[in-house]
Amino acid sequence: MFSRFVTVKIKPGVREDFLAAITRNADASVRDEPGCVRFDVCADREDPLRFHLYEVYTGAEAAEAHRSTPHFLAWRAAADQYVAPGTQVNHSTDLVHSAH
Repeated sequence: MFSRFVTVKIKPGVREDFLAAITRNADASVRDEPGCVRFDVCADREDPLRFHLYEVYTGAEAAEAHRSTPHFLAWRAAADQYVAPGTQVNHSTDLVHSAH
């Protein structure tokens, strides 16, 4: 299993639009991509402009395939409007244990 943590900081005043756009991407990822196991959107408790995305895929290939889907490409176009430049940080990991 492959996981990705993404942290972004959004611009002031765009929270609702950001949440609508990222939720569309997350929902479509889980619904339409057989290799996407999980896609969580988490709001930071200390900074209302910071969000953490947690994505789990069946493998690195599925994670890479995600980046060419129509919903991801729509998200990338929207992200340019909502995410503060220079704030996105991606961490890719191998998931070694998941408790449900």
